[in-house]
Amino acid sequence: MKFGMFVLPSWPQRDPSHQGRLYHEMIEQIQYAEELGFESVWLAEHHFTRFGIVPSALPLATYVAGQTKNIRIGTGVSVLNFHDPVFMAEETAMMDLLSDGRLDFGIGRGQVVYEYANFKVDYETRTQRFNEIVDIILGLWSTPGFTYHGDHYQVDDLTIAPTPIQKPHPPMYLAVSRTPGTIDDAVNRGLPILTSANTPDEDVLGLRDLYATGFAEAGVDPQWKDMLFPGYLRCGGPENVGEKPSAGHGLGGRPKRVPPHAQGRQRDLRRPGRLAKEQARRPPSYDSRLKSTAYFGTPGHVVERIEELRD
Repeated sequence: MKFGMFVLPSWPQRDPSHQGRLYHEMIEQIQYAEELGFESVWLAEHHFTRFGIVPSALPLATYVAGQTKNIRIGTGVSVLNFHDPVFMAEETAMMDLLSDGRLDFGIGRGQVVYEYANFKVDYETRTQRFNEIVDIILGLWSTPGFTYHGDHYQVDDLTIAPTPIQKPHPPMYLAVSRTPGTIDDAVNRGLPILTSANTPDEDVLGLRDLYATGFAEAGVDPQWKDMLFPGYLRCGGPENVGEKPSAGHGLGGRPKRVPPHAQGRQRDLRRPGRLAKEQARRPPSYDSRLKSTAYFGTPGHVVERIEELRD
């Protein structure tokens, strides 16, 4: 079994000088994870929010490649509809080359309405746009003189340089949250899927069952190799796993208690206007997380939970 880590540098402080510190601490964490033997790191892309200040995962992935030697570097995910398809094909190829073939390209169409509104991209055409971009990236990666005419994007007799070092192309993972229709897209393209650590295990297993069924109906083997199963994992916790972690810490290392310097400014973590909605949303309880997406406790207990999931 391989272990990876997901990083999401969030910025609760108003002082902009903290942004650089967060980036540098994140790089140190990734370097230490590589030293410990972690197989991969996954970088998220978020826009117009302090909850994850990475507006483009690929430049960060390229920087991480220059600061590491062996760990694989994944985008989790790159929201393709907010990027030019030709530029994405070029940039991913260059990153794969500079990293000596360590790119894992996680992709998604995104579902946050205000991000689409701020980028002036039509939300209703997001699926069609996404599929066209994927077609273009795959085509440019492998085909000199590539031509493509879609409803939203066109490419004429185009050849990119450099090209990816991984063959036939870097691993591509299709983000799936709770939408069975996206499973059909993954099956049709023969791609592995990428789920969220916030999706309950039961739902993830259901999506994986749909994925396996789709491949079985197509008469081909599912792309299980190196497919991720994200979740919150913490070894070395209390013997009694029902005992909550120490006060001030929640799942995934997020502070549950607002520090004094950030009190009164919690809404800065989200875009303005969403405070009431965020306050009204009931967060998952510790007990419910413990039964689903969180794997906390002693090493022996965590191993038992993983074995249960495997079985």
